[in-house]
Amino acid sequence: MRRSTAQSGRQRSALDAAYDECRRLVRTTRPTEYALMGLMPPAARPACWALYAAFAHADDLLDSSDGTPEERAARLRQWRTALEADLTSGTSDDPIRLALTDAVWHWGLDLGDLLGALEAVQRDGDRQSVATWQEWRERSHAQNISWPEQFMRLLVRCGLPVPVRLRDVPGFTRFVEGLFLADMLRDLPEDLDGGHVWFPTEVLDRFQVAPADLIARRWTPAVRRLIAHLTDEARAWLEGARRVLRGSLPLGPAIVLDTTVDLFTAELDAIIGAGPAALSRPVRVPRHKQWRVLGPARARAAAIWRLTLPPTTATPGGRPAAGPDADTAQSTPEWQPVPVAEPPLPPRPHVDGVRPPEIAPAQLPNHVAIVMDGNGRWATGLGLPRDEGHRAGAVALRDVVQGALEVGLRHLTVYAFSTENWKRSPDEVSKLFAIMRAELLDGELLQHDVRLRWIGSPEGLPDDVVEVLRSQERATRHRTGLTLNVCVNYGGRAELTQAGAALARAALAGDIDPSRVTEQQFAAHLPHHSMPDVDLLWRTSGELRISNFLPWHAHYAELHFTDTPWPEADRRDLWQALETYTQRKRRKGAATETK
Repeated sequence: MRRSTAQSGRQRSALDAAYDECRRLVRTTRPTEYALMGLMPPAARPACWALYAAFAHADDLLDSSDGTPEERAARLRQWRTALEADLTSGTSDDPIRLALTDAVWHWGLDLGDLLGALEAVQRDGDRQSVATWQEWRERSHAQNISWPEQFMRLLVRCGLPVPVRLRDVPGFTRFVEGLFLADMLRDLPEDLDGGHVWFPTEVLDRFQVAPADLIARRWTPAVRRLIAHLTDEARAWLEGARRVLRGSLPLGPAIVLDTTVDLFTAELDAIIGAGPAALSRPVRVPRHKQWRVLGPARARAAAIWRLTLPPTTATPGGRPAAGPDADTAQSTPEWQPVPVAEPPLPPRPHVDGVRPPEIAPAQLPNHVAIVMDGNGRWATGLGLPRDEGHRAGAVALRDVVQGALEVGLRHLTVYAFSTENWKRSPDEVSKLFAIMRAELLDGELLQHDVRLRWIGSPEGLPDDVVEVLRSQERATRHRTGLTLNVCVNYGGRAELTQAGAALARAALAGDIDPSRVTEQQFAAHLPHHSMPDVDLLWRTSGELRISNFLPWHAHYAELHFTDTPWPEADRRDLWQALETYTQRKRRKGAATETK
């Protein structure tokens, strides 16, 4: 298959949106797999999202509670038939099929294998339990083996020699079985909600567990032994496959393999630790344990890809221009702003399904400011580089912003980089700015009703960081939901000094009487005079100071200090701070409480 990769701006925008839809789907429904895809070469990640999103969407069509099993199977057949037509034409009006079609065309993926895997999912439409482990393995192989092989094909197209047909590599089928069983244990509560038990009948009979026991969530000794046995089996299959496979893979894919085994093993440990709760709700690996695995792996993988892969030119959607049609590809800038979703998407729910507290709008603070403290110390305490703490802190901020949107907060200001932070090592500062720039370019917040504003000085900042900050400000200027002020290269005293200098110039020009300067006049000369006063200032990680943060605007702020380091915070901590705020008496010097 060959086609020209030269595309109009409209086509490229639709394609970028399609890949982003796949990214959101994978990130929301399978955060572990999404994190593992982050270990792939950056140019290949959008194709990974498209591949997994297509498989997940097909599976969801069957697992949906909408309609009869026959109707759900019919919808899957229609979707697969439409995919075949799209793959022939090279385009689609469905975002997931459009992204997958582009990935297949651009990367030369194995179309027959992909359609075969989807056909296996379709054949599984009756969702009947299997009797033996052999039947279970046949189902696992038919549905799952093609997908990691496509990932290997992506690495080959990036320029790395790896074995594409992994099913012929010793240990690989057992690796797939371990992932499939671990995934089945992870999804057990959801399957039980639908009245399904997918474990082989022979293992249920061996432990004398009836499907009805599991569906009724009876945590009997027999059920406990069954779950312990299945987690031990999945762990043994994964560890055994790792020992065999490592010698067949280059260093980069070996890092992905090791991290996959470690993360899925951590999920199995969490399932065992959850006890009876493992039958009722999804079990999550604590964030600090996940980052203990992911942090070093991300650093090693990034270094390996830089050393072993030839450079490629990335298009705005992340797809490389290198490939079979590189002669027709048009050169593009290093990056382009991520399109702003219109209309904006609703807030993304928390992974555990928790909802915000019911707080009347009149009781909510209008403006919350956060000193996001403890990133570096959190990472050091876990034996990770300090920059991994900043990376984890960026993830925490995403969730807090979603929580601010959910609860209806109007203004949120975060301290991202102070003028005092220049005292840190040049290496840490450089990595912090790289993380900041990547987060701004990721575009997730731009899909929601967030207006981003930059507060701080451009002096000394890298040009690309300044450019991205200003670009995202322009892109979101019409948003009316949450205003997110990001303080980068900001200092409170410097802000006051600027206001004083502006007042002095105005006095010299005769515009004001220096003997009659009012607070309102002073505030009008602040660099960001339109920003409302801070009602609540929250600092994490146990420090009890405000560190030169918004001294004018926070003059009457309620202070809220928590011991949790910022990377371990999420929207629930914000909600707790808001509930604490509603219990404070806001007198502002008056004798009686004011609202």
